[in-house]
Amino acid sequence: MQPKYFNIFFYSAIAALTIICVVCINLPLLDLDSSQYAYISKEMFRTGNYLQVHLNGRDYLDKPPLVFWMSCLSFKVFGIHDWSFRLPSVLCLALGIYSTYRYARLFYGELAGKIAALIMASCMAAFLMCFDVRIDTMLTGWVMFSMWQLAEYNINLKLKNLALGAAGIGLVMITKGPIGLVIPVTAFSIQFIYTRQWKSFLRWQYLIGVLIIAIILLPMSYGLYEQFDMHPEKIFEGRRGVSGLRFYYWTQSFGRITGESAWSNNPDTFFLLHSFLWTFLPWTALFIVALISEIRSKIKEYAGALKTEAITVGGFVLILLFLMRSRYQLPHYTFAIHPLAAVITAKYLIPFLSDQGASKGKVISAVSVFNITYRIHFALMVVLYAAIYLLINYIFPSNIFFNIPITVSLTLFAYIFFNKKISYGYKAFSGTVLTYITVGFILAFVFYPRVLRYESGAEAVKEMNKLADLQSHLLIYKDYPSNTMAFYSKIPVSEDIDDNSISSNLIKGHTFIFADSANAQSVLNLHPDIKVVRRYRNFTVSLLTARFLNPATRISATNEYVLMKY
Repeated sequence: MQPKYFNIFFYSAIAALTIICVVCINLPLLDLDSSQYAYISKEMFRTGNYLQVHLNGRDYLDKPPLVFWMSCLSFKVFGIHDWSFRLPSVLCLALGIYSTYRYARLFYGELAGKIAALIMASCMAAFLMCFDVRIDTMLTGWVMFSMWQLAEYNINLKLKNLALGAAGIGLVMITKGPIGLVIPVTAFSIQFIYTRQWKSFLRWQYLIGVLIIAIILLPMSYGLYEQFDMHPEKIFEGRRGVSGLRFYYWTQSFGRITGESAWSNNPDTFFLLHSFLWTFLPWTALFIVALISEIRSKIKEYAGALKTEAITVGGFVLILLFLMRSRYQLPHYTFAIHPLAAVITAKYLIPFLSDQGASKGKVISAVSVFNITYRIHFALMVVLYAAIYLLINYIFPSNIFFNIPITVSLTLFAYIFFNKKISYGYKAFSGTVLTYITVGFILAFVFYPRVLRYESGAEAVKEMNKLADLQSHLLIYKDYPSNTMAFYSKIPVSEDIDDNSISSNLIKGHTFIFADSANAQSVLNLHPDIKVVRRYRNFTVSLLTARFLNPATRISATNEYVLMKY
């Protein structure tokens, strides 16, 4: 690839990634966090109670309300759909990708900005943030927006940038919590210490930013006070006198480190580190070398007079270490620092984009670190191509014509790899983007549409909605995670129905019951008038296993659920 063709490639890749994203936001919701947030948003929208958050009529305190507010606005404009729930978060992610471009451009130039943005848009975390929308999708967008604006302010001292940066922090805080303040404060503190800008810690203009953040936090804080602190007699999760304000401003984030929070899944020490390595695929190999190179560079610079930007690497490393101390961890907790990883990788690639350097061997030598990394990286891309061929021809056999775009992509990939006129840097960059687009295309168009059929709750609701009338209602028998069913259902849903309560909830001709096969048989034995509508194979898609992916053992990895009608 010659530099003059870069913009054509860049905008073509953005268009392809946009198509994949559009397909992702139209896929059914996973029966986990995303469906819970969608159901909370639906409930908030229908009750009109925007300052207090509830889940199926019960008090909810785990997450701040911005995602729910934005989804309600989307429901108001577009109606209640899975894609309209996802839309505000995905648009915020797009803002984060644009902010990654502007942030990298500010320090390293236009080309680095575009490369960083495309790296961020073409990693597995971006795919997951579009498909499995959680709080961290919106969090990532606002975090990077605030980082960009504060970086602008630190250079030009314009109050406009400070105000926008503070607004970004405030929006992060009503999206996820105090982590929205911790990330930029940590990153810029590192810069001030590294460059010895001690006066930058004490600018009076920060008071304006604090005021803006406080104004943004006010509605949420009042809602928490009204819902919890005004009612010390209220029992929440077995405890009396729970403070919503204390939970939000301390326990939710810092309590997981101090042990004050009851939330703990006993993660191993390096859980978030190896989670990041797979969520940053297919850029992981390049990033590892880029990070090591950047840390070494900053150490060397510190002893000299010239000190460059340290916000990115300092923010990434320290925030990752901070998150790794939490007693409760999930892979998506690192999503907010993926844009910083993209900037680090883009900066590292820039020197290797030179055609002159590549052709004369000034950039690549036979024993250089980049040369070794480059070969390992391309070997990984070949493995990914082999994996998607295996996916559509063996794991989930699909239309043979899906092999055509993969073969075309692999041919282009080989052309890029073997073309001596393309520099090593452009080979690594364009080849990786092409690989991700191909993998994303197969995941969005083939894999997830097939595998989501095993989310039996959503499948059962489709059937039930066709049969239900205005008097119908649905009973979830025992412990099926029913947020997806509650979101998609056009009729009222009652959860946790058991042997003692089922009889009193039966209405002849208008009651649907959903249960696993063992419990369904108990219901059928007790109530012979109840009839089976359909049986479904069920699997929790967010917890993929080798047994499920293997066609020979897939059935044994699933269990059966039954939709019944009285």
